[in-house]
Amino acid sequence: MPTRIAIVLGRLVIGGTTMDTLQVARYLQQQYEVMLITGGGGKDEFEAAYLTEHLPSIRHERVPGFEGDIRPWRDYKAYQRLKQIFKRFQPDIVHTHTAKAGLLGRLAARAVGVPAIVHTYHGLLFHGYYQPWRNRLVVAAERWLARRTTAVVALSRTQADALVQQYRICQAGQVHIVPLGIELAPFARQQPAKRQAFRQRYKLADTEVAVGIVGRIVPIKNHFFFLKVVQRLQQQGVKARYFIIGDGQLRRKLLADCHTLGLKASFFPETPEPATVIFTSWITEVDKAMAGLDIVALTSINEGTPVSLMEAQASARPLVTTRAGGIDDILPPGSNRWVTPQGNVEAFAAALAHLIENEELRSKSGAEGYQWAVQRFQKERQVADLVNLYERLATKG
Repeated sequence: MPTRIAIVLGRLVIGGTTMDTLQVARYLQQQYEVMLITGGGGKDEFEAAYLTEHLPSIRHERVPGFEGDIRPWRDYKAYQRLKQIFKRFQPDIVHTHTAKAGLLGRLAARAVGVPAIVHTYHGLLFHGYYQPWRNRLVVAAERWLARRTTAVVALSRTQADALVQQYRICQAGQVHIVPLGIELAPFARQQPAKRQAFRQRYKLADTEVAVGIVGRIVPIKNHFFFLKVVQRLQQQGVKARYFIIGDGQLRRKLLADCHTLGLKASFFPETPEPATVIFTSWITEVDKAMAGLDIVALTSINEGTPVSLMEAQASARPLVTTRAGGIDDILPPGSNRWVTPQGNVEAFAAALAHLIENEELRSKSGAEGYQWAVQRFQKERQVADLVNLYERLATKG
């Protein structure tokens, strides 16, 4: 039976992967001795080191430079540091998350003889992130790493099929499907009060419909497509306000794009005034934002399992999304009407307008999503699946 688990996470920043990994660590500490090993954050990212204050029983090691693109000398030093940590901690299992952590963490664990090495794919870097030649290099590297990995965790059947059949990263018997879970209670708790506070802060009348997109402002999330949809709805006379919740490298460009598209916009931390499009920057308590919104949107080119859509359903908020990655695995039956093709502004705008103009439909769709979340997204189920995997790996060892 394993007793020590080392969790390796490349970037300790606000986002779905970080929140999921830290929540899992908090549950695992009830059964194992857990060490968390992380890097920092990149430019325009909101570091989340403060979140580890809620994990007092977990040892936390920071590895400088343990994030971002490949930089040989910096990465070699991080690799050597990881080996030192593993030799001292003597983990039974090393579990890596994110690409850079998966590379350096798995190599270091293998070098020092860790009995079991697990890697979780939160998203697939093989589509939508890089140019084709670079995608081929990433695929080749991941295949090589998979041969040095005891078990691979996929978050959905769609993702597992992509890893095994489409990209041939690993063998079918190596993949274990462990769907994400979230802590549901905060999203259902005190919604009226949180809704009122959000709307007061952003000068939003209770009768106005608020549509929000939540996540890092980076190319893969395709925020410019969202702005094109807003422009189309404005041209059609559809009345709503739109919130871009999060921040990142493209925020300034998107503000300029709003001007080009004829959309009144404001970056609320600097200019707290009403506008058609409000950029809120980071909101660390996402449940409060979800309570203030009426509809949640997602326009990503690619996704693993989009946590923002799980949180929307846990908040009983209807959603409209592009078809990306594991979307279908987290939506209840009958939700296809809210899933639109990639790049189709007209289809996305039509689905969004239908919800904006129909309060009863929003309520019905939100309630269906909430029931689905209660059935499928329990954090305790996810942790139990992981514990079961760890125990099986220990038995095989």
